[in-house]
Amino acid sequence: MSAIARLSEAGWLSMPSALSTDRLAAAADGLAADGADAGSRRMLDLPWCAALVPPIRSRLVAHGLLPADAVAVQCTAFRKTPDCNWKVPYHQDLSIPVAARVDHPALSGWSMKEDGDYVQPPVALLDALLAVRLHLDPCDADSGALRVVPGSHRAGRLAPDAIAALDKRDGEVACHAGIGDLVLMRPLLLHASSKARRPNGRRVLHFLFAPPDPGVGLRWRIAA
Repeated sequence: MSAIARLSEAGWLSMPSALSTDRLAAAADGLAADGADAGSRRMLDLPWCAALVPPIRSRLVAHGLLPADAVAVQCTAFRKTPDCNWKVPYHQDLSIPVAARVDHPALSGWSMKEDGDYVQPPVALLDALLAVRLHLDPCDADSGALRVVPGSHRAGRLAPDAIAALDKRDGEVACHAGIGDLVLMRPLLLHASSKARRPNGRRVLHFLFAPPDPGVGLRWRIAA
């Protein structure tokens, strides 16, 4: 099965980023120097992080996994340390970062976060988004790896009680990764993360790629 078919069917896949050792080391150094907290959403404002977008995009476009005009609209830093060892229950990523609020019946759930306005857009836009996680450290079960339910993205947007009622252990997969690996995921895929059994500072840069025009009058806050 091709990478495109696997992503369409399962809603996720992993692959090497093909980034050089020097570039990965520079990213790790940049993350350390900027001291971003776990969960910081403003990484694309940093030049060293924005510089990772073209090579990642080129690799995904070459494999048919992204349209050539896709833009990175967000990058979030995640890391788990002994002092910051967190877990997230099963959920879907429903909100997107935008430049400003827009009055439109297809938009809901407006909120304000670290980097500005967020909104829940139509499912058609959520289906067009691709999250791309670049691993700067090895990630396994002891590191609190991402867990997903393959194929769950095809159910569309789910209410919280529907997510809670699902037996998510049936077919659950842990997304292990090595240094420099990419884990691709559709935002509507059910995903979760446990606390690390051995928190070692596992670092992940979580990019969100999107169409250049989100539609319904919206504009991206940033488009790299």
